[in-house]
Amino acid sequence: MGLWHNQTMKNDTLSDNNPRQRGRPRIAGSALIARQTPVLLAAGRLLATRQSSEISVELLLQETGTSRPTFYRWFPQGLEQVFETLIAKANADLVIRLVSEVAKCEQAEARIRAGVRAYFDWGLEQGSVVTGIYREGFTTGSIAQRYRQQSINVAIGLIEQQAQALGLPHIPLRVIETLVNWVETAGAVVFRHYPVSREEVDQQCEMTTHMFLAMLRSAATTFKS
Repeated sequence: MGLWHNQTMKNDTLSDNNPRQRGRPRIAGSALIARQTPVLLAAGRLLATRQSSEISVELLLQETGTSRPTFYRWFPQGLEQVFETLIAKANADLVIRLVSEVAKCEQAEARIRAGVRAYFDWGLEQGSVVTGIYREGFTTGSIAQRYRQQSINVAIGLIEQQAQALGLPHIPLRVIETLVNWVETAGAVVFRHYPVSREEVDQQCEMTTHMFLAMLRSAATTFKS
């Protein structure tokens, strides 16, 4: 199975000997999030040096000092839930950044620049989590691939709006998707390597922004009304 799929591990699945203590009150809301956070942070750190398939519950327990019963109390679905939560959180942060930063600008070109900048800042701050996504997140059907596609769809919608605002309404959607995927590829070149410096990210962001705007104008010339 590809990355982030359900992992079948002898010692990590719930069995008849269920490690969760029955009868204890369930934790929810902010209390649950607070307890899950150290495990999620540990999983994110581990992604800097290994494939997700190499991360076991035992390894997370060692990293956090959490007991097995406690782990399954916080993550009843085991590792699948850990990675689902981790990637969903990273994806949500990216979408919020993109929409928020674009909304601050009045001019279409400024919005495009702000969107590219927001993407690269997100990658730098997420660190090893983004490294893990781009190392393994192109596996069809995986959790990382699914959330990655959601982010791409948001970016495509934003760029489509800005292209129209720039007076470029005839660029096909598939061309816009190509441009958005190119931006992501430019980011992956940097973020696949961990750690990455602010200088490296800024250089890649600057180059990517210039090339994106140039390609958008080129596409406008190619696809005239």
